[in-house]
Amino acid sequence: MENEFDFRSIKTINDACEKTGTDFEAFMAMIEPLPEHIQALCALTIIIKAINDGWQNPLDGDTWVYFPWVWVYDDEGRDRIEKEEPARMDLIRFTRPDGSCGLASAASSDAWSYSSATVGSRLACKTRELALYVATEFKGLLASWLLPMDDCRIIERYCR
Repeated sequence: MENEFDFRSIKTINDACEKTGTDFEAFMAMIEPLPEHIQALCALTIIIKAINDGWQNPLDGDTWVYFPWVWVYDDEGRDRIEKEEPARMDLIRFTRPDGSCGLASAASSDAWSYSSATVGSRLACKTRELALYVATEFKGLLASWLLPMDDCRIIERYCR
């Protein structure tokens, strides 16, 4: 019987590169000149590819997909949440196959016509469990991708 892949074995960018057959050194050299938020997105993309173990989003409108997500707070908000609701500090989930979720959403219905715009993500996971794992295990990379970070070189924390 073939050994089943354990997605929890992916803990670093190096692990993801090894799983996907990507040369780690070449990958890191390729992303090194890019802005840090783009480096984080590249790293997350290869991590998601590894964790999905060959699965690709069919983009058929019928398949539920799951996206890793984190809540981001300033220092004051984070301290308050840690005291009042510590479980909220760890992870977040959300998903919809119809495009009504993702990185951004805008809608207008206070006019004669209705319009909507959404932005999705290439970071689709095949299961909720996988998305939750990415959101907790790689939350620093997610934050680096989404926000301007004072803490430069966060990507180095996810390398061996």
